[in-house]
Amino acid sequence: MIIYLYSSLVGLFFISLFLSNIWLEYAIGTIVFLSIVLSFPKAKRLYKITGGLFLLVGLLLYFQTESRIIDIPLSMTSTVVLIAMFVVLPFINSIIVIGRYDRTMNKLLTVNVTNLGSFFGRTASVSYLIGMFLNIGTLPFVYQVVFSNMKELSKTLRDTFISQAMLRGYALCLVWSPMEILVAMSIDITGASYLSLLPWLLSFSFFLLLITWLNGRKYKKYPFSLEQDTVDLVKVFRKITVLLCYLILFIVVIILTGEFFELSFLETVALIIIPYSFFWALMIRRIRSYLTFGINAWKQRVSNLQNYVVLFLAVGFFIQSLNNTVYMDILQVPFLLLMEYPIAVFLFIQLLFLGLAMVGFHPLVTMSIIGELIQPMLGTIPPISIAIVLIIAGLSTVMAGPFNISVSITGLLTNRNPYQISLWNLGFAFMFSSLGTGMAYLMYVLYG
Repeated sequence: MIIYLYSSLVGLFFISLFLSNIWLEYAIGTIVFLSIVLSFPKAKRLYKITGGLFLLVGLLLYFQTESRIIDIPLSMTSTVVLIAMFVVLPFINSIIVIGRYDRTMNKLLTVNVTNLGSFFGRTASVSYLIGMFLNIGTLPFVYQVVFSNMKELSKTLRDTFISQAMLRGYALCLVWSPMEILVAMSIDITGASYLSLLPWLLSFSFFLLLITWLNGRKYKKYPFSLEQDTVDLVKVFRKITVLLCYLILFIVVIILTGEFFELSFLETVALIIIPYSFFWALMIRRIRSYLTFGINAWKQRVSNLQNYVVLFLAVGFFIQSLNNTVYMDILQVPFLLLMEYPIAVFLFIQLLFLGLAMVGFHPLVTMSIIGELIQPMLGTIPPISIAIVLIIAGLSTVMAGPFNISVSITGLLTNRNPYQISLWNLGFAFMFSSLGTGMAYLMYVLYG
């Protein structure tokens, strides 16, 4: 039942993008309420507590306004687009498996590896390439391949290696990916152009990937060798080129669709993923296997969305209620005081993401709240600057946020405490976000 409930929520949301109707909004809000109620019992304790607090505070704030009780459903729809993204992502994740691109990456990971240092760089690179499409499914895949080749090494060395190479490569590919929700949210919050951001984000991403490769050279001192299989490198790189071409076409389709229908970036990505995935499967002549595998993967993923449904829909209601009270003006005061010192604003945002991640705040929650608080300064500070710091500071938690899903999965795979995983990556995450802050200030100097 829960799958049909989430699907109907997302389906009505997509209809609402093209049809403005008050009864449709009421229907969406009502399904949001039912989704929270039915998901709550199956959500994990942390999500229950956090989501419950946001709902309670949201209700208290709502009743301080002159809004009617009957209009509560209309205040519960602002974050439905996030749930839509989670519901549709499995369709494009599946194309990587059906197209056998993951097997190509597996070959690339192990060919011509001569020492553990080069294996580190290769692991980060494969995590980077697969992460663009496979998203969080990248981590179990890369872990299994790397672990099978490092069984003979000590557990501490193996776990440190995997958590650093895998998470850093994964985080770096998300920096510019149009399918990364934090990227899309930042663009919608600031109104910055994705095409304007893309060259800067790509440069940042490739530069940090180079730093990651160089950092991995410290592992060269450990004895390591792999049994080499015969691999057709021309075929491997041809497959990777095809993958990148489909990604470029995907970006073009997103931009053209968003311009034509006047949709937000996040709405456009969520809307395009399913038809584009079917088009891709049709082009590689694997539509039947795609339908079988993709629908099963979709059902499995959607049936386990309770945590995100409880958290993000509750946050949406809280923010919508907060917007209608005087408290939002009060909370915006610190940002207004810092507005004359953009570097201070950027540093504050950077530290806020990492600090709140350490105590259990999901970066999407932090992003949603900050997005409302910074609205008054968007006319003073260039949107591109704020978008860069939001994206990079938010994604630093992918490596060093103990409650982030990527760190939690890595902890589960390695049988390590997520705080230990975060500690191994904290220095790099801080450098990562600090360079983002520096780039944001450079954009302020250039465009301010």
